[in-house]
Amino acid sequence: MGRVPLLLLILLISLAKGQENCNAEDRLNRLRALLESYYLWWDRIKDAQWKDERELFEYLRKHGDRWTSITKREEDRLWYSSSKLFGLGIRWDDKGYVVKVFSGSPAERAGIREGDLIVAINDVYDKSKWRKAIVDIPKGGTIKVELIRGGLFFELEVVKGEFTVPVIEEVKTLTLMGRKVGYVKLSNLTQPAVGEFRKVLEGMRSEKVDILLLDLRDNGGGLISVAKALVDMLVGGQGVMFYLEGRGRNMGVYYFEGQEGWKKPILVLVNKNTASAAELTAVLLKRYAGALVIGERTVGKYVGSNIYQIDDCGNVLRLITFEMKLPDGQRVVSEKGIEPDCPLKRENPVEEALMCFSSRWTEEVPAGQK
Repeated sequence: MGRVPLLLLILLISLAKGQENCNAEDRLNRLRALLESYYLWWDRIKDAQWKDERELFEYLRKHGDRWTSITKREEDRLWYSSSKLFGLGIRWDDKGYVVKVFSGSPAERAGIREGDLIVAINDVYDKSKWRKAIVDIPKGGTIKVELIRGGLFFELEVVKGEFTVPVIEEVKTLTLMGRKVGYVKLSNLTQPAVGEFRKVLEGMRSEKVDILLLDLRDNGGGLISVAKALVDMLVGGQGVMFYLEGRGRNMGVYYFEGQEGWKKPILVLVNKNTASAAELTAVLLKRYAGALVIGERTVGKYVGSNIYQIDDCGNVLRLITFEMKLPDGQRVVSEKGIEPDCPLKRENPVEEALMCFSSRWTEEVPAGQK
């Protein structure tokens, strides 16, 4: 046998090393070490044993952790930095109807339409498992979607790919009950939200709107730093805004930046899908700007996560490591979520919000707006 060329030898060594670093047993040991060192709820699971990742995550879910997960570093960075995802590019409701098809998404290219009723995704009929069915398919893989449209059955194949989720889905100014209302639908709190929201707010100021209506329904959160930046634009305050606490140690204190603030009434729409940094935003606006929160009880995610590399194959662990707390030591939100000031019947959200405003708002300037 002749000598192996140097470049080929290097490639073979690199592949062998990669396989070793992606070994399931090594990764499981790495996961246990990270949990023991950083996991917020380590005391709940420290005596447990698990033979593989599936058992680990089943155990975490049974003990109240709905959020710790393994993701791809590339996808994680793409989402938080650019508001982009890999998937189908649709949003469905509780019944399985498609309520949103994102522009330029794989779903749009495959012919999925708003109003379609999804029956199954990759032969999975349980709606609660559809997201996992999509996540399990690699980028560029084919996802089968069975749906009903106009009483007819369709089966479409969608190639999983990248799509953009607009951070601001809708902006409008309207006059109701003699007041000019500036409506902003904010879909997530990824990095682009800071610049885009600032531009929208400048437009609201120039139009001299009387009330800002911030719609955080179906907003699952994003970056804590983005939530803080948005609150700073709307609240003129001083001192500590909130802080993070993990396993009895301080993990970050966030201070007001002393900006001018909005100084006009703020209404916030929330629902059962409003979570994490979006809940943080709503609570801070209520506490420091006297905002009225309108809608449904929220998720109740008072915790946050950090990411840790677990192998050399691009996988990272998004691990719950801290609680979000107010200056007095209370959690930002309880496990039961935010209890809205007024319920929302969904008939006309803007009008209902203004009715809540008319019945609940006082002329007293909140402490955070001095």
